[in-house]
Amino acid sequence: MRVYILSLTVFLLFSCGGKNAESGKEKTLNDQKGLATASLLRGNFQQALIDIKQAEKIDGSDPEVYNIEGLIYFGLKAYKEAEKSYKKAINLKSDYSEARYNLCGLYLTLDELDNAIEQCTKAASDLVYRSRDKAFTSLGVAYFRKGNIDKARECYQKSLEINPALVYTHNELGILYMSTGKEEEAIEEFKKAVDGYDLYDEAHYNLGLAYLKIGKVEDACASFKRVAEISPESALGVNAKGYLTSLCKRREKL
Repeated sequence: MRVYILSLTVFLLFSCGGKNAESGKEKTLNDQKGLATASLLRGNFQQALIDIKQAEKIDGSDPEVYNIEGLIYFGLKAYKEAEKSYKKAINLKSDYSEARYNLCGLYLTLDELDNAIEQCTKAASDLVYRSRDKAFTSLGVAYFRKGNIDKARECYQKSLEINPALVYTHNELGILYMSTGKEEEAIEEFKKAVDGYDLYDEAHYNLGLAYLKIGKVEDACASFKRVAEISPESALGVNAKGYLTSLCKRREKL
């Protein structure tokens, strides 16, 4: 199952000279959300859930609490609970594009494509949302999986107009080109992805597959070798090592 990029905006709160513009309740709430976020970012989802439940007790009307809670439940693979949390955040703040984007990612994980399109369309339409580029990319993924290639390409291009350096979008556009038999165009997109982030194992792997499609076995082997170096124990790493053993070593002997 592909992991979709989720969004969490982290705010750093400072006090100055012993004076704090926040009320005592606000500071306690923000401190508690900060603890939950720190645990979430460390991958300690159980502790993060304990922390965010404490924040919920302090103020159950704060939409950010439920967005963070949704991310935690997503990390725990408690997808129905994550959906409830994101929806609660949106009910409290209808223009909460970050929660909508995260809900879109959840629906992509669950393969609920129409629901994903609905949420990511709203997030991508928010001109002040800082992750519109990612929202357009996820929207493109949903359309691609529904078989609407033209709409998917349009979304990817809109994403790259906003952020030409978004490696995730270049990888997805490469996958689209591969599906339509445009291997050369796919290779260019996968190259942009790995040039932007050399540890992007999926893009290296896809680049290897694209090279194989056009008969560039030596280049394919170099890409598979890089995947095996980056993430040897992952499914992509195992598959890449399979190519290295069955294809690349045999070629070396010729």
